[in-house]
Amino acid sequence: MPEHRLRRREFVQSTGLAAGIAATAGCLSGGGGGGGGGGANASQPPGDDVEAASSIQFISESTPPTKALQSITDRFTGETGIEVEYTLSPLLNYTEKLANDLSSEAGNFDACYVDPYNIGAPYFTDLEPLNAYIDDSGYDYEDHIEVHRIACSEYEGDGTIRGLPYDCPTMLLAYRGDVLDEYGDQATSDLGFEAEPNPDMTWSQYMEVAKWINENVPDDMVEYGTGHMAKQHQSLANEFEMIQWAFGGTQLEGFDGKDPILPDDVSAGFTDDASVEAAEFYQGLVSDVAHPGSTTWDWTGVAQAFANGQIAMAPEWHEFNGLFADPESSEVADSVRWTLAPSGPAESRNVQAHYGGSSIGINAHITDAKKKAAWMFIEWATSEAIQTELLKQAGGTPTRTSVYERDEVKEASEQSTAESPMPNVVPPILEGWDLDNIGQRPHHPDWLQLEQVIYTEQSKMVNGNQSPADTMQACEDGFSTTL
Repeated sequence: MPEHRLRRREFVQSTGLAAGIAATAGCLSGGGGGGGGGGANASQPPGDDVEAASSIQFISESTPPTKALQSITDRFTGETGIEVEYTLSPLLNYTEKLANDLSSEAGNFDACYVDPYNIGAPYFTDLEPLNAYIDDSGYDYEDHIEVHRIACSEYEGDGTIRGLPYDCPTMLLAYRGDVLDEYGDQATSDLGFEAEPNPDMTWSQYMEVAKWINENVPDDMVEYGTGHMAKQHQSLANEFEMIQWAFGGTQLEGFDGKDPILPDDVSAGFTDDASVEAAEFYQGLVSDVAHPGSTTWDWTGVAQAFANGQIAMAPEWHEFNGLFADPESSEVADSVRWTLAPSGPAESRNVQAHYGGSSIGINAHITDAKKKAAWMFIEWATSEAIQTELLKQAGGTPTRTSVYERDEVKEASEQSTAESPMPNVVPPILEGWDLDNIGQRPHHPDWLQLEQVIYTEQSKMVNGNQSPADTMQACEDGFSTTL
């Protein structure tokens, strides 16, 4: 067993994941190649002589897509006769329950939601390899868009598939179209560049636009130009990671936010010039320009502030567009627009979106009868038809190309947030998922502990208690201790 994996298991068992790691809405990841051709850890599915179990246990973080899936699982039971009992919990509770079940090989859960950081990276060998299941059933794995196969299904670099892509919140940029329609021309004239957010906007220009809105747009229209998820919480780490990559910095030497496969020996980053520059920028953005509530907001706080009309622009996970579209919950439903996040000065890479997907897989420590039933369930749950149904319920974001090629989905993606029957496809997620634009965190088994270092030290910085340079040094020191 790899040393990092052992340490992660010991951490879970000894602390129950109570080490102060904040709950998250979407944890991001990356992995190896693509295709269902079978990796080094190929496993044969149960044969025809095995009868599928009559019931299975499915554990998941309590997310909108899983709640929507639960509401229609009676269809699966009607087709197969297999009952599915759901265990839904907040992220850390789900992680603790599933990690303990996998590490003890108890086999209490059969099908499982695979958060790539909490479960996938540290416990992938406890998940059933699915390559032979895919080959035997004719399941169209390649229909899942490439980034999802890379990011949340494969961990070993040899093509072994440990989960089927399921859902994908993605961090992009939301902004108020009404503010820019009324004041954008004047801002553009004053600033000397296009003020309305667009894929060519840089982070430095974004800050200038936010300042301009603060100084020139009346408070009764919007109080602040920007808001951020800078609470001492994983949200702070997520947002800074995206900016750090865009500036050319890194959390781990040799990792660029693109290829999630790490070498065997990794060392801490952070103290390179680009990371320090990113930290200086982020401190100025949050402390001097953004809504002062930013240091108390996680991603949900930012979403609520944006929906309440308090801020004009914000990096945010795109699945909050369902909240923004609801006139009973949002004061800005008619004016919401989305684009890619701003770009940074890095010459070697481009990161304008942050990946947040997950897969669903099968516990390797269960009977063949349970494995057969669990495969039937996850095959159904990730099918084109069911992904489309979950999208219609605003409960998920499809990972399949075929869903986005449907006429009704294309039409919905071209409508405004307020008008679209499928608000999750209004933001430019397909553009964000392009490998040239997406950023994703590495498959490191201790990533939750490492991110805790980032948001703990960054919180000191954005609250004025630590300089950017000292913050980057503290992050390097904290990573080095864990690594």
